[in-house]
Order: sequence, then structure tokens, then C-alpha cells
Amino acid sequence: MSELGESASLPERVSSVWDALRSSFGFLSGVAMALGLLVGFVLPSVDAALDVDLPVFALAESDVARSLLQTVATATVSVAGLSFSVTVVAFTLASSQLSPRVLRSFRADRLSQATLACFLGTFIYCLAVLIRLGSTHEGGAVPNLSITLAVVLAIVAFAMFAAFIAHIVSMLQPSSIIDGIRETGRDALQLPYPAGVGDEPTDELAGARAVASARDRPGTPVLAEREGYVSSLQATRLLTAAASCDGLGVQRVQIGEYVTPELPLADVWCSDARRETLASAVRAAFVLGRQRTPVQDAAFPLRQLADVALKGLSPGINDPTTAENALEALTSLLIRSATGQHPSRLRADEHGVVRFVALAPDLDDLVRLGFEQVRVFAAPIRCSRGAC
Repeated sequence: MSELGESASLPERVSSVWDALRSSFGFLSGVAMALGLLVGFVLPSVDAALDVDLPVFALAESDVARSLLQTVATATVSVAGLSFSVTVVAFTLASSQLSPRVLRSFRADRLSQATLACFLGTFIYCLAVLIRLGSTHEGGAVPNLSITLAVVLAIVAFAMFAAFIAHIVSMLQPSSIIDGIRETGRDALQLPYPAGVGDEPTDELAGARAVASARDRPGTPVLAEREGYVSSLQATRLLTAAASCDGLGVQRVQIGEYVTPELPLADVWCSDARRETLASAVRAAFVLGRQRTPVQDAAFPLRQLADVALKGLSPGINDPTTAENALEALTSLLIRSATGQHPSRLRADEHGVVRFVALAPDLDDLVRLGFEQVRVFAAPIRCSRGAC
């Protein structure tokens, strides 16, 4: 290997990119608007070439076609604004009643994203067809296929809006939000970090001894250059970099932790000539962001559920039923974690040599994260009710 882990593995890249896209309102809307613009400019030419005459929407005058397109465009952009307003109100209610950390569930909701995208795409399509109609000479053939598609898109968009309203009403129920967080946590626990990174050592005891022997010598700390949450770790890059110089990397901060500049991210052992190059590759493997994500952070859904429970127990909200539901979901995830398979923290290269030691939360850490703050916060409430 000539390069020290220049890139992450394909699964790591796909997972990170997919998580960013699915939690973004702008991506799907941008794709829909681009398609609307493209189809709106191209379809009238196809319409004219094929001379399609549909009996349902066979309009004889271009003025009538323009009026219909203007009506569809005005209605869709107006309802798109209404959809966005409803979504913002849902965000605000969820943030104030449950926890700001549950907003990710709303941003990642596919029906909300698809509804907004459908309205914006239909609006852009109608504008594009209107421009094409304005550029044709008077008395030209009306593009009936293009008009038909505009009407069909409008019908689909309003049908999605009806489903969207019903979905938002259901989604605003605390039990629905809690269930969504539980499903996210269940997916994260299906393949817990650091599974999928390199291989497990064939002889874990021998691997642990080799790691202990290497750590007897002083290692080089890899320091963070900026602040942020460790949203993910491109551990394949780290493992490849360590294997390139016959070295070892040991993770110092867990995924989901907040780091500040000059805080040690990892320790590395390597020959003096390539130590700094390895340190740079390892530093690049730590992906720092403004918020936590559940891609490799199985503790994040537990943090969300604990926050919902704390919010439900707060005097301002006083919703013990929601707190109880959150704790039940939290318990379910902890049981799944306790009974599931846990990958070795020692990750080896293709030759079976341990090159990376991951740092992942154990069951004690997860239990403490889920219940410690709730226990402390609930103690005064129990005492005030004479249950001490």
C-alpha cells in the first residue's frame, strides 16, 4: 500500500452520504425541481413531434392552456408554502413538548420531504411549460400531453398533501415519535460499531497481548484541529493507514462525544519516519459535525429517549405517561443490546494483525446514559409525593 488510507471504504461513504441526504429537506426538493425544469422544457417539443391528442384534455386554444397552467402553478406554490408552515409548526411543537433532539426524526420523514418536493416540482414544471407556450407562435398546436401531465401532477400533489396532513397529525403524537426513535436505535444495533471494519483477530487473546506490548512504548497522540461532535469514524481509513506503516491506532474518544481543539482523538504507534503521515491520516478519519447522527452512534437514540423522559417529568410539561413510554422504549433497546452480538474492539488487517483498537460504549455505559439523569431528576419528585 503506497498511500496511507487516502479514502474511506465504500460502505462507510455510502452510509454517511445516505444519512445526510435522508435528513435533508433540500435534496429531494432540489431533484424534483430539476426534473420539473427539464421535463417542462423538453416535453412540449416531444408533444409537437408526436402530435398527441388526448380526448380528456384536448384544449383548442393556447390561452385556455396558459390559464390552466397558471392555476395549477399558483395553487401548488401556495400549498407548498402551507406544507412548509405546517412542518415548521410540527418542528416547534415537538421541540417544546419532547426534546430538540427529536427534530431529526421530522427532518428525515420521507412523506414530508416527498410532499414538499412534489409541489415544488409541479410548480417549476408548470413555469417551464408556460415559458415554452410563450415562445411559440400564436395559433400553434396546444401541447395537450404537457397539459395533461401538469393536471396529473397537481392531482398527485394534492393527494399527497391530504396524506401529509393525516401523517403529521399522527406523527405529532408522542408515542409515534418515540416509536420512530426506537426503530432508528434498533437499526443502529443491528450492526453495532465497529462491525464491518477490517476483520476480527483469529486469536483475540494473542491480539490483546500484541496491543499491550505495543502500548508499553509511548504513543503519539493525534489531536483534534477543530471542535465538533464525532459524528462518525472512517475506521477503514484508519486501519489501512496503520497497516501501511506496520503500526497501530487506538481510539481515544467515542463516537458522539464533543471534542475541542487539541483534545486527543487517538494514539498511534508507527516508525518515526512515517508517524506524522499516519497521524494526519488518522485525524482525517474522524468526521466532526455540528450534531450527532445515528450512523455509527448507537447511543444517540438512547440519548434522545432519555431526553424525552426528562422533558415529560419536567414541571413545565408534567407528562409522566410520555416519560413512561420513553423509558419502555429505552429498556427495549437496552435488552436488544444486551442480548445481541458485540463485535470485538480489536480490528485486524487481512493478515490477522491487529491494527486498530476501537472505543465503543459497553452495556454499562448505555444503561448509565439511559437512566442516570432520569433517576436523579425523578428522585425529588418521588420525595415530594412521599415515596422516598
